[in-house]
Amino acid sequence: MQFSEFYTLLLLMLLLFLITSLIRTIIERRKAKKEQYKTRTLIKCSKCGYTEERDFQVGDYVLKPEKECPKCKTIIRIHRIYDVKVPKK
Repeated sequence: MQFSEFYTLLLLMLLLFLITSLIRTIIERRKAKKEQYKTRTLIKCSKCGYTEERDFQVGDYVLKPEKECPKCKTIIRIHRIYDVKVPKK
């Protein structure tokens, strides 16, 4: 095998690797787009344990005071912010 044939073969192998990597990336992105998530906020009272769950709102952060607890009348705070996978229809 001559010197130029070696580099041609090496270049073809590199090109094949790049094409397969590109195809794999495209497939993974399409799969990720199909999976939808919804961000939820869990509000919890530290005194009596009352919990409430709602959709995430801009400005939410963990330990943010929210409102008065309907059971014990103390201030309830955001306990957790998390994503929930939306089931496919």
